[in-house]
Amino acid sequence: MNDTLHRSVYQQLQAMLPQLTADASPALHLQDDLGLDSLDVVELVIRLEQRFGVELPDSEIGGWRTLGDVYHTLERHVLGSAAAWWKLSIGFFQ
Repeated sequence: MNDTLHRSVYQQLQAMLPQLTADASPALHLQDDLGLDSLDVVELVIRLEQRFGVELPDSEIGGWRTLGDVYHTLERHVLGSAAAWWKLSIGFFQ
């Protein structure tokens, strides 16, 4: 798991949910623990796609249940993109 990537996801969530605590555990359920509804998930996707410069597939987004699911999708698509990986490795996304 990439800590820089996780921090960036947490920052996007915190912008949406100011009451979010420092716990960004992969086990957190998006709906039950974070209170995200379907529109919130759409907002999160838009934020993440803009932040990382990638397009996340609907087929994977539809399967998101936990924060860990979000992390795994981003790890596959951000770390799989040479440009996004380079930006992440130099701290561009912080």
